[in-house]
Amino acid sequence: MTRSLLFFSRGRGHGHAIPDMAIAKELGQISPELEVRFASYATGAETFRRAGQPVIDMALPELNPFLPTMLLATALIERLAPDVVVAHEEFAALPAAHLCQRPGVFVSAWLPFANDILSDSLAYADAAIILEEPGIFPRPSTMQIDPEFVGPILRPMKYSPADRLRARKELSLPPGATVIAVIPGGFATEERAPIAGIVNSAWQSLPGEKRLIWLAGKDQATLRTEFAAHVDVSIMEYCQCIEQVIVASDLVVTKGTRGTSLDAAALNVPTLSLSFGLNPIDDLLVPRMRSNLSLIGPAVSGATLARYICEILSDPSPYRQVSRHNKPDGARRAAQAIASATARVLN
Repeated sequence: MTRSLLFFSRGRGHGHAIPDMAIAKELGQISPELEVRFASYATGAETFRRAGQPVIDMALPELNPFLPTMLLATALIERLAPDVVVAHEEFAALPAAHLCQRPGVFVSAWLPFANDILSDSLAYADAAIILEEPGIFPRPSTMQIDPEFVGPILRPMKYSPADRLRARKELSLPPGATVIAVIPGGFATEERAPIAGIVNSAWQSLPGEKRLIWLAGKDQATLRTEFAAHVDVSIMEYCQCIEQVIVASDLVVTKGTRGTSLDAAALNVPTLSLSFGLNPIDDLLVPRMRSNLSLIGPAVSGATLARYICEILSDPSPYRQVSRHNKPDGARRAAQAIASATARVLN
């Protein structure tokens, strides 16, 4: 018997759509009777489209307001009448599902600490699957059910640490050069979290043969202007195979993005994060990773950044003790949990 599953994927950045597609692929193998339809917006919807995945674009802004999201989700659920609703960090979809008398499965890497509208929404969750380890987030008092902790999800990767030289050859990178990748994520643009100036300053002071790869978004023009004088800097547009760039690198600089930090840890590549407080949850989770050195963006100068980069490059071994994060079956564990929760709530 075919069952329909409407999957709301948060649209802020790429970090929800990518694991959600991995979950859906595993769901297709575990529960082929489940037909998954995605709904997202902004960068999330764009990420689905770039991957060739059909998506219902809710036409919301990146920082989507709660009530308009809830109203749109309610209308969508009423129109499509799915058997079950899954909400990946889209809290507003839970009361929307309840209003439409549909069971709601909540998926998230975190749980809210404060008593606010987000925690209130969890009262309408029929199941909750947390993509982290237990012991970090207590269950909110509004939540009527016990969450299931399945651990982080890694994207399906076409490269492994053994493919470092192959990736460098494909990217036309010298095999012996120091390679640093800057991967800020889709949300943390230079307008929101500017680091190009300090990276440029640090880059000029680094010795030896080197290459810098910056995966840019809507700030491509700004970055090309900033690094116009550097022949050893490449500004790349959105990269579908991000692990190719990561595994070719000696160090990845992020703006505190959890997904990229997990990818790099799995590929045995150290990360250095420059946080601007844009995502309090990532600011909590990323510093807990042994593979990452966490800094506060506005407190860092070019000289300071160069010093920390040199320290990591001179001895990366402390940042490679990452077995806890190297679990490639995360999407399958999440899919199994969703399949079990769906079967339970539908019965």
